[in-house]
Amino acid sequence: MNSRIDPTPFVQFVRQRARKASRLLPPHSPAYRQALNRIRRPVDYMRCAEFPLALEQLSLQTGTRVLDVASPQWFSLYLATQFPQTQFLYVNLLVNELEQIREVSGCLGIQNIHYHECDVRSLPFDPEYFDRVVSLSAIEHVGPENGGDALALKEIHRVLAPHGTLTLSVPLKQVRNVMYSNRPVYDRVVTRDNFFAREYDLEQFLAVIDTAGFQINKKALIIEQPGLGALDDLEWGRGRKRLYGKYGVFLVRAIEKYLNIYLEDKFAVRYLRVASEITYRPVNIVATLAKADPRQ
Repeated sequence: MNSRIDPTPFVQFVRQRARKASRLLPPHSPAYRQALNRIRRPVDYMRCAEFPLALEQLSLQTGTRVLDVASPQWFSLYLATQFPQTQFLYVNLLVNELEQIREVSGCLGIQNIHYHECDVRSLPFDPEYFDRVVSLSAIEHVGPENGGDALALKEIHRVLAPHGTLTLSVPLKQVRNVMYSNRPVYDRVVTRDNFFAREYDLEQFLAVIDTAGFQINKKALIIEQPGLGALDDLEWGRGRKRLYGKYGVFLVRAIEKYLNIYLEDKFAVRYLRVASEITYRPVNIVATLAKADPRQ
């Protein structure tokens, strides 16, 4: 399998809802500024592949209890809109992010998603409460650097029903890596060599989900073909060490901002693919996990 992606439904949804929100929100509100940003840049480059792939793996029905652990907020709004009879609970540690998206959701009249401030390492929910959990591009950021992801996954395992599934995405690379920042990151206020995120290799990913008591039901890789517009490589991979890589992503973002031209979906369609094995540079893995049978 090596298939193309189609981010069009997500791009159209985010842009349409962001335009509506920008007309309804007060101009001084941070949520208003977020809506304006999403009109210009509705879906980030890698999300153009991640969102359709996650949606394809999700199985949602009326009456399903869904916990969303800090996924990109507009993906969660898309889910709540597409499945109006399903109840969603979105959790995040960051109050400012919750306040903004709660305001956006409220002005759009989306009533089946509720927001809760809490730490995924200590969820305030009963055991086996949720039928589905989704967490896109979040677990890799959970501290501490050594073991924070396992703590988060064990808590998700605790609140997931025996028949339930977790749809998860994390960065996947050929060589595992840890990224640091010299400014505050989420709940970490250190300003030098501050843990930012893990990039997993396949062995490490399989080990951490096994430690947490999960097994894989489905999985697919997002891979990136080489080229001058391979934005993930230019921003995070070897491409950033080249002169063009250093300025290429900056140039794309500047064009999007100042000329009001959205480009990242075009680059994503050109360079990103969904695959079952690593044939080009791996970027991300999207997997649906179930509780492992303790008898096995």
